[in-house]
Amino acid sequence: MSWIFGAINAWEDVNKLKNVIKEKLLFSFDTNVVSIFSGGNSQACFSENNVSLSKGWVSVGTGIIEDDSNFSICNKEKWSTLLSHKEVDVQNIFGHYVIIKWDEKNLSIYTDQLGLRDIYISKTGNKLYFSTRIDWLTKLVKSEINFETFGSRWLLFNQISTESVLSNLKRLSSGESVEIDLTNLAINYKSNDFIPSLDDSNSELSIDQFSERLDRLIQIPLSTNRKISLSLSGGMDSRVLLSLLLKNVKFDLWDAHTFGEEDHPDFAISKKIAEQFKFIHNGFNRERQPQDIYIDELNDFCVETIVNNSASSIVQLNNYMMLRDWKNITIIDGGYGEMWRREFYNGLLIKAKASVFERNYEKILPHLRLFKADIFTEEINDVMWKGCENQLEEIFERLPAVEKIGVENWLDLLALKARLPNYFGHEQSRIDAVVQTYMPFIQIPLQKDLFAIPINKKKNAKLFRQIIKKNSSDLSKLWLAKGNITHPFSLTMIQSRLWNMANKKMKINQPQKNPRVEFLQYIGDYVYDVLSSKSVKEAGFYDNRKIEKILNNFRTNPNSGVNELDWLLSFEIFRKGTNNRLI
Repeated sequence: MSWIFGAINAWEDVNKLKNVIKEKLLFSFDTNVVSIFSGGNSQACFSENNVSLSKGWVSVGTGIIEDDSNFSICNKEKWSTLLSHKEVDVQNIFGHYVIIKWDEKNLSIYTDQLGLRDIYISKTGNKLYFSTRIDWLTKLVKSEINFETFGSRWLLFNQISTESVLSNLKRLSSGESVEIDLTNLAINYKSNDFIPSLDDSNSELSIDQFSERLDRLIQIPLSTNRKISLSLSGGMDSRVLLSLLLKNVKFDLWDAHTFGEEDHPDFAISKKIAEQFKFIHNGFNRERQPQDIYIDELNDFCVETIVNNSASSIVQLNNYMMLRDWKNITIIDGGYGEMWRREFYNGLLIKAKASVFERNYEKILPHLRLFKADIFTEEINDVMWKGCENQLEEIFERLPAVEKIGVENWLDLLALKARLPNYFGHEQSRIDAVVQTYMPFIQIPLQKDLFAIPINKKKNAKLFRQIIKKNSSDLSKLWLAKGNITHPFSLTMIQSRLWNMANKKMKINQPQKNPRVEFLQYIGDYVYDVLSSKSVKEAGFYDNRKIEKILNNFRTNPNSGVNELDWLLSFEIFRKGTNNRLI
């Protein structure tokens, strides 16, 4: 990721870490009191240090502003203008970012309102540390996994609070900011939470209005003479973006790309679309890397994404590494388009709607479960489950009442406030290290009117289908892909799920090989060394009988045992990566 690391009154400690942070260092400000370093991808890291005025700033991520009805991405000059004011107005800076700003007396930290970039703070005595890299902080700060907070991250689809999963580290996210007095380290926290408009008097947002706003968000890179590259899949969301590009943008200003093997449905459908509409389409499928490279990448991947993905996910997700040399190109993708199709938490809506109104946490949580691996002691499982209940209670208190906005809107708001910062945000941070990228569907100028579109227009992707048909009717004649299965464009959500279930039952279009198994077997020596180590056996929170069972299951029947082993490896690499102190 493009990163920030800083400290106050901790020069000797920082000096011990300099060998770690020297790679891709782009900026440094180092005095006996304040040390600030940043680096990574120069397209997502800007800074300014005015020595004569004893003040400066650093930003990482991608800031987007609206000026005279036009959106543009912040370059250094625009950041400098925005940050020249005493207070940073994060309500009018969109995109994803963390900002550090300082002068002789104070140091302030700001995060974007949607939580797509975050930063951690730790105060120990008269020392204070802050960084976007938790693995660097834990080299200097005594910290361990807080299983009460971590529970929802492990047991559910995603974590449902924005608290830190590590003790002694305070997470700043979702519009939170802090001002630190450099003389006494007094800390003043502020919240600038974003909630879409709930005003009942709001007029309905028409399809044309939605399309016009989305189209402007798609074309942001063109304002600074950057080319657009669309991450194209076989799904609905990227096809909406494609339909607007086909209609409104000249072919020489954009192209598309797809990751993965050529026989995967996503790639096959994307290629077919490109051939039919005659636009440039690039395929990227990174060749198998030496084991030591995969292992090094895994150590970063599992820590940076905080166990959001199983270990083998790195094979697909690190296809982004092939874009490192792309210059003057900005990637857009259909991330979070599900919000506009009413696709989040539908199992809960269908099976436990009454429980949401009743705030019955015990009945709600089973419908948010996502099984990863059974690896912990029963005591730890109880702590994690209780943590899930507490976090769910807190978010009910935080969000508007279900009765006020309706259960479907409430679930979409839950996805916005819980899934976006805890799943999409970590991956966004990681990709920032490689290339400039953003997701048009989640930008606040669009999200602010989330509830101005009637639910019946979102369901079954009616909104998206109408946009696609209006912009390019031929796109609606081509099938869609979901995982390894394809289905007709016209199917509703329920119909497509039944179609997929039938295909799986008949094993139609099912892959003959399991890439997860292949990957874990390829690095097999490393996997067994890590999971059979003394530190695992003596950890205390693991149930060693369960660990041994998972290892044996994979040895004897890899296809049935791969899921638990994959997630176990991801967790253990994260644990090791955040448990390696220098002091």
